[in-house]
Amino acid sequence: MRSALLRGREHLEIGATDAVSEGPAAIAISMGGAKKTYIHTDPNEDSVLFAVGTAGILVALADGHRGFEASEVVLEHLLAHPGPQWVETGGVSPSSWGRHALAALCDANGEILRERLDTEMGKARTTLALALVLPASNALLYACIGDSHLFQVRPDGVVEPTKAEAAVGMDCFLGHGQETPESLAEKCRIGMEPLEDTTAVVLASDGLSEHQIGVEDPGAVVLQSVEAARKAAPALRPLEASRNIVDAALAAHRKNASGDNMCAAVIWVEGLEQLEA
Repeated sequence: MRSALLRGREHLEIGATDAVSEGPAAIAISMGGAKKTYIHTDPNEDSVLFAVGTAGILVALADGHRGFEASEVVLEHLLAHPGPQWVETGGVSPSSWGRHALAALCDANGEILRERLDTEMGKARTTLALALVLPASNALLYACIGDSHLFQVRPDGVVEPTKAEAAVGMDCFLGHGQETPESLAEKCRIGMEPLEDTTAVVLASDGLSEHQIGVEDPGAVVLQSVEAARKAAPALRPLEASRNIVDAALAAHRKNASGDNMCAAVIWVEGLEQLEA
């Protein structure tokens, strides 16, 4: 398994973007395009990862609240435990995804609570959005809690299968309290989409969309960013798309004179066989 994890606390320069890629996966992160103007002004609370295996590609991001620690705990847990299993042959299937996803989120929630008892991390909690592409199963598997985004980019536009309804917990977090798979099922959006006609899968934190901070139409920005990346050499397209999305958010922060942490992850699905070759 080839993987990378970008931790927000290591990326603290306003206006700067750092990115890394491997095959069809890329991740990018920034402190933001302007200083935060709201009460919680902790160092960069976002974290983002990818993991590329023989059978799948995993991307995930976490947007911490009340501190950066919870976002790191969750993503480190994903890389150490379910991630390696999910991206290797036979690790997970579309039919078993719901059970696997809820178990992973429940375990990650428990890791935050245990870390809170063992350290001085306080009441840090986090959103989580993850996407797992299984080419052999023609499947995009996803799970999301909180207000982070997942977009599926197609030639005819962009869909956001994890977009929360008003009644679903946009303010739900991992690390808020004790959870069971059953209780998390009421707060999470978990599902599957076919990969046909998919250009790319994109995750983004709410630095892209935050009211009066981010862009007005996140889906349109994601589509434009992916389309612009198609002009690059195939091997560079995931990296270009991730940078384009973060840079668009940073431009909105500067325009609005109000910033937020921002990260994005991309799996370039179009031509996946060539990218992996």
